[in-house]
Amino acid sequence: MNRRHELILLVTLAMIPFGITSAVYNASAAEIAGALGLSADDTSWLNILYILAQLLVLPLASWLAYRIGAVALLMGGAMFGLISTLILGFTTEVPAHFLAWVGLGVAASAMLVAVQVLVLRNLSLKEIALAEGCMLLMTTLLPMGVYPWILAELAESGLWQLLFAAQTSLYIILLAWLWMRPFHGEDKVLPIRFNLLQAGLMAGAITGAVLLLMRGQFYNWFDSQIIINLALSTTALSLLCALAIKKQWGRGEFIRSDVLRPNKNKVSMYNAALAGFAVLGTSMLIGVYLGSVLKYSHSEQGWVQLPAFFSMFLGLLVSIWVSNHPKIKADAVVPIGVLLIVISSVFLSSSNAASGASDLLPALILRGFGVGLLNVTVTISILSSFKREHIPQGVAYFYLFRTLGGIGGMAFFSRMMSQEASGVLSVLGENFNPEKPAFIRQQAAMIEVLNHGMLEATPARVASLLAGQLQTQTAAVAGGNNFHWFIISLFVLAPVLILGKKWVAKNA
Repeated sequence: MNRRHELILLVTLAMIPFGITSAVYNASAAEIAGALGLSADDTSWLNILYILAQLLVLPLASWLAYRIGAVALLMGGAMFGLISTLILGFTTEVPAHFLAWVGLGVAASAMLVAVQVLVLRNLSLKEIALAEGCMLLMTTLLPMGVYPWILAELAESGLWQLLFAAQTSLYIILLAWLWMRPFHGEDKVLPIRFNLLQAGLMAGAITGAVLLLMRGQFYNWFDSQIIINLALSTTALSLLCALAIKKQWGRGEFIRSDVLRPNKNKVSMYNAALAGFAVLGTSMLIGVYLGSVLKYSHSEQGWVQLPAFFSMFLGLLVSIWVSNHPKIKADAVVPIGVLLIVISSVFLSSSNAASGASDLLPALILRGFGVGLLNVTVTISILSSFKREHIPQGVAYFYLFRTLGGIGGMAFFSRMMSQEASGVLSVLGENFNPEKPAFIRQQAAMIEVLNHGMLEATPARVASLLAGQLQTQTAAVAGGNNFHWFIISLFVLAPVLILGKKWVAKNA
């Protein structure tokens, strides 16, 4: 087999566990909590630690790619993944599970940076497009379109540990492959010294940002002094970190700022954050709508979103084709992806509590094509544009900005959902007045439902049905309004990207 084709197969295999793990928490959080005897809030820390470990390791992995080489980094990440999946698949010790989720985050970022460095240094532009498409299929498209249904079905059958146990075989195959078929391509090793000062400041800034974005909702955001202090500390650490990297404080290197010196790369990082914001933000809104309004289980949600996978895959194929035709600029394709996501959000914003899967399907398919087009095109165009000496650091910056943009989008819309629900509940609650005709009609309808089910229409049962209806209507209206907020936010953020690209072109 051609060694370049073998490399594409290798990196595709390496990304399969990453994709599965990224979808496991959303599909089986309740089952994991029940098996480990944890509350929902305690269980959420598994996901927080996983994301935090990913982001902390990204810049460290870029340094290790220079210091020990991408192949050694890939093997180290696979070892972390193997040990972590063995723990998660075969034990139920709570402390071990928390440590194992951290290990999965370490493995994900180490392997991601390693495979990207190998691909970008050793393949031609056409081969890079194919390799990136295969990796995105494993890390993004399948976790968003196919895995939610399969993993939820397994989790609801009590087989959530099987999801981790099965990954051990993938890590073993990967390690055996690397041992039996050593890679002989370009993999430079440089004797650079570790800059502890820069690493400490960046770790503090990233930790503060993740805790702020992923735990702010628990403390009702800035109503809590804890969040205010955390936001101020994170801002100060971020400014110090940026200054330390720019001025090269401390001895040695960690992650350099010269990779972001070109104006094009600055705009590319904003582009990456915007793509993460759009994709993960709408994913959260759709999940909340299907769960809170339509009352779908995780497996039903996965089944409803399964057709969108095929449109995402079509978008991926179009992106690969565009990348192989330099005459077609990526800047002309990305706005199309954003536009399709906006149009699908317009359709979704008109949904109500009476909507069904068939009503949502056209919008989900349209969004799927937009996500495939946007996510894949942005990834290929940005990663393939870095200079060879900047590849490890460029990869780390790209995924750092994209992930922070994604969790920032989820935090923003979770906050807006709470505010919208509070406002809508106040308005709808005004109709729940015993003297109003609307309330009398609703009460009579609930009594008829109970009588039809041969149940005594007691005041408690009627009140319970009315409260459930109020809750569903509140979630439906708040969900629709949140899609409006998403559209508004894109109309604010997208022009900044357009102006940035024009600024780059003007100063080129």
